[in-house]
This record gives sequence, C-alpha cells and structure tokens, in this order.
Amino acid sequence: IASQRISDTTGYKSMTIQSLLMQHKEKEYFPYKVILLDEASMVNSVTFYQIISKISLETIFIVVGDDGQLPAIGAGNVLHDCIKYSLAPICKLTKIYRQNDQQAIAVIANDIRQGQLPMYKETYEDFKFYDVSIENYYAAKNGQNQQQFSQLRFLNTERILHTILNIASSYIQETYELVKKKDIAKALTLFQIITPMKGGILGVENLNVQLQKLFNASREKSKKTKLYEYKLSDKVIHIKNENMKSQSMTAYKNGLDEFIEKRVFNGQLGLIIKLDFDNHVCVVLYPNDDMVVFYDFDMLDSLLSLAYCLTIHKTQGMEYDNALIPMTFSHYIMHNTKLLYTAITRAKKMCHIVGEEEAFKSACKRIETTKRESVINDILKNKFNFS
Repeated sequence: IASQRISDTTGYKSMTIQSLLMQHKEKEYFPYKVILLDEASMVNSVTFYQIISKISLETIFIVVGDDGQLPAIGAGNVLHDCIKYSLAPICKLTKIYRQNDQQAIAVIANDIRQGQLPMYKETYEDFKFYDVSIENYYAAKNGQNQQQFSQLRFLNTERILHTILNIASSYIQETYELVKKKDIAKALTLFQIITPMKGGILGVENLNVQLQKLFNASREKSKKTKLYEYKLSDKVIHIKNENMKSQSMTAYKNGLDEFIEKRVFNGQLGLIIKLDFDNHVCVVLYPNDDMVVFYDFDMLDSLLSLAYCLTIHKTQGMEYDNALIPMTFSHYIMHNTKLLYTAITRAKKMCHIVGEEEAFKSACKRIETTKRESVINDILKNKFNFS
C-alpha cells in the first residue's frame, strides 16, 4: 500500500524492496539512474547490503527516513549510522508545515520525538486525548494491597476498552459504505487501532476479536482457527513473505482457470471475499496489487491475521486516515518516545489516544536508550583490513 501511495503521488515507478530485488535478481545492477529508498529506518543491515550491492557507481542513491521512528527489525541501525557518521551529504527537514493552528498531529509528534510533553489537552481538529485514568493513581497504588490494586487496574482497563469500542463504532458506517462502493483500498486504511503488545485486554489479539464483533457481525458460516474466527468481509493482514497461488482480479471475476504464483509480502492488507468450504480455501483480495490470493484453511494462522488492530511495528511505513492508540501502564515495558512517535505519525486526519494520563506522560518523556552496536565506527577508523 505504501509503495502504491508513493507511485500515485509522484508519478514515478515504485515498488517494495523485496519486489525490486526479486525482479532484478539475475542482473548485476539495477537499471536505474536514480534510486530513492524511502522509510529507511525500517531497513536492517542485511537488506541494505542487498540493495547497495546492486547499485552501480553511476547511479544516484537517495536515502529518506525518520530516525525518530522505531529501528528496523533485525541487525543494524543503518539510517541512524548514516546520519551519525555523515556517510553522505545530509539534508534535515526541521520546519513543521500545517494548514492551520488546529492541526496538531505533526507538532505533538515532534514534541514527543524530542522527549517533551506536548500540549495534548488542547482542542484540535486532528488530535484528541481521552483521559480514562485511575483516580489518584499513585496514592491508590501505594495504599492498596496487590490484589486490590490489580482489581482496580482490571476495572479501569475495561473502561478503556469500552471507550475504544465506542470511538471505533463511529467509523463502522463509513467503512461499510466504502466496501459497498468497492473502494476496498480506502476502507482498509480508513481507521486503524494500533497497540504495542499482542497479549492482554488491550493487546492485538483481544482487540481484534472485540473489533470484529463491531465491524463484521455477520452470522454466516465462518472458519475458526486456533487464534481467530475468519468471516466474509474481514479485514486481514498477510504476516509472512511467501509465494502464493493467486489470480488477477479480472481473471477471478471472469471465473477463468488461470493461476499464477506471486510473492505476497508481510504487512499487506486485504479483505476476505470468499470462504470456500468445499475446497477448504479462503480467498483474499489485495486491492493495491489488483490480485486475489488463495489460502488453504490449514495455513491461515501461519500466513494471515485479523487486522482491525495491529502492533505498532506492523504499521510502520503505513498511513491511515484515522488511528487510535490505547495507553495503559499494562504496556509500560514497551513505552518510549520512538514507539509513541511512530504510532501517532501513522494518522493523517485524526489521532485518538485513549487511556491513562500518567502512562501517556511517562511515554512522552521516556527516551529510548537501547543502543545497537555496529561495526561502522571501527570500519571508519580502519580497524578492519579488507584487502
């Protein structure tokens, strides 16, 4: 989706890194005069090596990214190192542009990026904080025994969940209308809940179950797996790079017996358009790739997941019209400025943050201090002999 958005915006050809590497795997170099790598903070050392090893000396290579976001999954911290050691000419964007004073997402995100508490209680057209806190949190924590305080936290977490579902319900009708008009790509990115962890009441797994009841209350026959129950019209995400049996949308609509094996990448959003119980197959439409993909029922849990709620890591590189982020001390171990900054900047039109005020304030000031060790400093100091 991100690749398609870049192509639509710029008019230039765009593709994912894996698609680029696969398409030109037999060539020594990529056949382009200029290559721009976007979302570079998500690129680990292995992937970056695969890219630069196929770029000729005559090619202009531009790296674009935000080192305030979460670092890549896997070894290395390529973008950070490029900036820290000035490995190429660097241009930094420092001015925040917004149409009016009521637009706050960029300003609030930038404050958090700097480890500063933003003015989150003000009234904005694109940001709202919903305070669902335990009254006198620290006094309650210190004045009650563990069992009493655990029960208090449980009840407050239920209040947060109730508030989240109330907000989410306001997007049901618009989502339904978009699906009805067959604007599936827009429907998939209209509203997204983003949370740091998978487990717990406010984790991905439970929120997906609860949100499915709101957005897809269909009582038609469904496919139950170990983790989820899949229904027609469910919003789903592919979770593992895999070659899959697929068809173009045109071939599928015309009932043609023409299938191809196509690479489906981790993070692609789709919509279930058929559950074939005779052949034990789930059919998913990926609108931005104009293809449908066929999943055997016994492979669903290893390749697919509900996507009403996603982890912050899963949404990195994506944008949604409206995003909602739960905020609770239950996720404290994951709270830091990079994670919160990444989550908030997923929203284009409206960002909702729902939960405990003290947890939010703590996350805004908790600067990520974990350092990734790399050999770039030693290489620059000629500590390695490559001859």
